[in-house]
Amino acid sequence: MRVCLVTVAAPVHGLGGMQDHASDLARGLAAAGHEVEVITARHPDGLVEVAGDGVLWRFVDAPGRHMHACWRAASYEAFRRAHAARPFDVVHGEGSSALELVRRGVDRSVPVVTMFHGNYLGLVKAALRRTASGGLLREARHVAGLSRNHFPHGNWRRFRRCEAIVPSCQQLRDTCRSHLLDPRRVHVVPNGVDTTLFRPRSRDEARDRLGLPRGPLVVAAGRLNREKGFGVAIRALASLRDQTVRLVIVGDGEERASLQRLVRETGVGDRVLFTGPQPHVSLAATIAAADAFVFPTQRDEAAPLVLPQAMACGAPVIASALGGIPEVIDRPGENGLLVPPGDVRALARALDAVLADRELAGRLARGARRRVEEEYDLERMVARTVEVYRIAADALGSQDGTRDRLSEPSR
Repeated sequence: MRVCLVTVAAPVHGLGGMQDHASDLARGLAAAGHEVEVITARHPDGLVEVAGDGVLWRFVDAPGRHMHACWRAASYEAFRRAHAARPFDVVHGEGSSALELVRRGVDRSVPVVTMFHGNYLGLVKAALRRTASGGLLREARHVAGLSRNHFPHGNWRRFRRCEAIVPSCQQLRDTCRSHLLDPRRVHVVPNGVDTTLFRPRSRDEARDRLGLPRGPLVVAAGRLNREKGFGVAIRALASLRDQTVRLVIVGDGEERASLQRLVRETGVGDRVLFTGPQPHVSLAATIAAADAFVFPTQRDEAAPLVLPQAMACGAPVIASALGGIPEVIDRPGENGLLVPPGDVRALARALDAVLADRELAGRLARGARRRVEEEYDLERMVARTVEVYRIAADALGSQDGTRDRLSEPSR
């Protein structure tokens, strides 16, 4: 199968869930014997094409914003030229990256599948929940920004003719409502993790190689913005029973300065390390070095990829009971712990328990790895995605419009 993957976010544009998913899917498809070309936004070094791991990456001269006029025009033109040279069997769009292709009717002749990593209604609901702790004006501005991205150019309705993928069952209803999708054409395909890279390893050896201190260590990773709850983790650290516990925060973003200020204000400056963004190899080693991994998000997460990555490393995971996260940690107390989003005391209590109880920590670590191996490995994600491609092709070619439905994953 010849696949065109269209995404505004590639690994060279930074670290994030969409970047990781696009890279992992492209490499996984190629490893499974498919021919893959990726159309993405401009390369920071000005490169036009890069080939690697069986994948051809085409960089167009446009910013990585799916509503930007330059991206829409350049992504369509790149597809048109590549498709005219050698036709694609299917187009896979990450988020709304393939919007312009659908607007110009590509989906009437080539099957188009869209992977939604989140949805408008879910993000608005999360913003409204956050207003309970203040910042009404800030959240109102956030919702206005979401609306400016969701409604222009028919983004809210243009994908109705396409098959769609969501990474969790929880996301299905709001995604359908956000884009006026037919639920029969939306398929649940959980994100996959490279379990050969993200794997358990010697905690002490990992720390020595990374220069991390001995003693109790907690890791958090993600984009440093207000939705991700890093401030909650810092406040929880300050209230732990064991005041020798250190917190390593992996990532970067617009809230880094304010988080560093919070570290000083809470008196934990000598116990928090900001590493900045890390490539996957370093991230996997950092997580494997941890006594616990925390994901205190306050965002309506579809299925955050860093969560199964941490679980694959055999780290005891504590995460917010929000969005699709309870589908990943489906047995609290066995493969992870869930806490209310934004609840500093609950997060601190969970950390105290994991750090003090080796039996609990070991059980959570083993259950987390087993959960990923059973449901979130990369090969399973690729196989399920290819099955959606087949359904899309059959639906486009059928006369009566009937189609199969990809069965939902076990929970």
